[in-house]
Amino acid sequence: MAERSIELPANFDFDNYINNYKDYNKIFRSLYIAKKCSQLAVKAYRQAIKDIKENTLDVEKYKSTITELNNVLERKGEPTEALDQSWIDHVRITSKTTLESLENELKVAKSRLLKEEMRTCYIKLGEFYWRCGDGPAAIRNFVRTRDYCTTNQHTTEMCFKTIKVYLDECNFSHVIQTYLARAETIPNTAQSIGVNSKLKCFQTLTLLGRTDVPKKYRSIANTLIDIPFEACAAFDDVLSPNDVAIYGGLSALASFDRRELQSQVLSNANFKNFLALEPALYELIESFYQSKYTHCFEVLKKYKQQLRLDMYMESNVDHLIQLVHEKAIAQYCVPYSIIDMRKMAAAFSIDIETLEEILTDLIGKNKTMAARIDSHNKIVRTKKQNKRTQAFDQSFIAGNDFEKSSRALLLRLNLLKADLIMK
Repeated sequence: MAERSIELPANFDFDNYINNYKDYNKIFRSLYIAKKCSQLAVKAYRQAIKDIKENTLDVEKYKSTITELNNVLERKGEPTEALDQSWIDHVRITSKTTLESLENELKVAKSRLLKEEMRTCYIKLGEFYWRCGDGPAAIRNFVRTRDYCTTNQHTTEMCFKTIKVYLDECNFSHVIQTYLARAETIPNTAQSIGVNSKLKCFQTLTLLGRTDVPKKYRSIANTLIDIPFEACAAFDDVLSPNDVAIYGGLSALASFDRRELQSQVLSNANFKNFLALEPALYELIESFYQSKYTHCFEVLKKYKQQLRLDMYMESNVDHLIQLVHEKAIAQYCVPYSIIDMRKMAAAFSIDIETLEEILTDLIGKNKTMAARIDSHNKIVRTKKQNKRTQAFDQSFIAGNDFEKSSRALLLRLNLLKADLIMK
């Protein structure tokens, strides 16, 4: 069964979007968009082919991309493109010569027993294999530098290069956690703004790719809102500033309460620099904060298609939007004891049946709300806890805790008095 194509989002500028990235990140994103959006397929494949020829030695990826492009062109009834055989021959000769040269350099370094030279040779070999499209070989060579790292900077470089290969291939296995944890524990990492910012970007992409992390969107939001805007150049091969705004802003919207949204996002002078790059996202968060839910979800609906073209965000889009909907509905009910579901459905631009299903989940499965649904009269009755009873309960708990601690203290004093405790 053919995968369903994503409709081209309104006002989506592919050239402007893809030029925010570079190197393999740019290639992989172009290929992802080409496979997901049939309306952009030809343009995206051609962009990927151009970048593969300019920045890599990956003949196999070039051939497969040309094949995929020609399949699309044939379906459209347009002339196909021929392989650039001269480029392929040139790359094969260059690759063979380069590999022989690098292996000779490594042999010389090993014979001289110089750690720094051996480390540098393994780094060069890893980068060469990565340019050739051989991820496993690249990782093996990057990891081999571990035995020759003599400074914290060397260890950080080894971790970052290994993590980058895993993430570019969308491999979120547990192995990547090892290198992230190691990079976090390297002394002085937090003091370097550039290194710390890049590490946070790696952590974000890893969290987006995993499904077994509780409260992952809150972790993503807390990670990204602290990245300094002036550090963008340090992580431009991992995320664009627009990505920081989108990933951080949407994660905050799904996980922060209204007070946190105001203090940590809308009033955050640093993060507002990122949000300025995505005006629609800022408008979305502001509408949510001001309880303008109809407008908020209209903007979110338009934004949804663009998010589906993001290779890291696509698998999270539906869950994020669901969390935002649930949070908005729960927030809408807070001031009231009785809510008319018809008015509520109109405020959220959804039908009553869908609203009732969401409310049932919030009350039953998720236990986010304390309420009852009158399905016949289409009314929601919220349960307000008696403040007087709540105060008595808290006082009773505090009294019990005080009694336990007092008894323990008296027991210890009596034991000391009887000289029954070893000093």
